[in-house]
Amino acid sequence: MDNNKLDAQLRRDTATAAGLQADQALYQPLEDDMAPLRDEHAANLAKARLLEDAVMGDDSATATQQKASAKAQLRALAPRLAAALQGYAASKSNTDEDLAGRVRTSRSDLAAAGDATFATMVTALLKEAQPLAAQLAKREFTADDLAETAKQLARFEKKQAGQRTAVVAGATDRKTLIALLRRNANLIKEMRTQLKAYQNSPTKHEVWLRFQGYTKLIVLGGGGPQDDPDAKKPA
Repeated sequence: MDNNKLDAQLRRDTATAAGLQADQALYQPLEDDMAPLRDEHAANLAKARLLEDAVMGDDSATATQQKASAKAQLRALAPRLAAALQGYAASKSNTDEDLAGRVRTSRSDLAAAGDATFATMVTALLKEAQPLAAQLAKREFTADDLAETAKQLARFEKKQAGQRTAVVAGATDRKTLIALLRRNANLIKEMRTQLKAYQNSPTKHEVWLRFQGYTKLIVLGGGGPQDDPDAKKPA
């Protein structure tokens, strides 16, 4: 269920709760049957409102954007770091014979890597770089560059973890919200059944029309308002 439909159902339930409260005296003869339905509907709406911001204002998109920003900066820094390490590994001053094999990472390797592999590759390069700051500075990768790489890697990994958390939490909240709204849709159908006695009533027909009005589902977006296909039309 997309956010437009969720928003439409929240607005419909809000209007329904207000309408039922305002019209309570008008359907007083049916209060014994209507009260439990009305009260459960209102309670479900209150719970749904608590989930609204978490679902409709899901920050996973923001985490994705921030992660992409950090990765873009790492894509610029990491190849330079790898080149500086490779230059040192090939120099006569290097006494670590295995270093060249550990820093063979290429620009194309970094470009092709998925997020987890990319982070692992940059982490490995940084680990090799820490004791070689002076040597790397000679090869145009300064201490500031090292610090920035470490900073952006930490940011990238944090946003990656945050994105996963937001997706999992958001999915759970969305399922709960959908369940509450579906239950309320069924409660509205049950209340409609109770009030249908007023549909052709010479004295209570207005109550039926009002109920049909505030329980109408209108989905905004996608070419304008759309009536709920399951909603029954007023007489």
